Amino acid sequence: MADHSAIDTTQAKYPWKTAVRTAFQVGIPAFVGLLVILPPILQDVVNTFGHQLPAALTAWLVGAATTITATSALLARVSAMPKVIDWTRKFLPFLAPDRAKSNTPIAGE
Repeated sequence: MADHSAIDTTQAKYPWKTAVRTAFQVGIPAFVGLLVILPPILQDVVNTFGHQLPAALTAWLVGAATTITATSALLARVSAMPKVIDWTRKFLPFLAPDRAKSNTPIAGE
């Protein structure tokens, strides 16, 4: 198998693209889930018990979705660092951005 370095991966070459892509991949479902789907469910639960949702709940849900999205982007950025990629190849090859140390075939190849 060819000798690869962490610098060869697109994740390491374009770390901010990786972080932004991950933020979109996580942010869209986080905001939809926490701001579109969850409030009506919570309101139905609250209506069952005869109370009303606090006004600050929407602000809290926006903060939660923002925190989830920012954390995922930060983790994607850290994961794109060459030393982290090399460590991942060594200890968690199934999470590596390429197959440099893995013999596992990718579907469709």
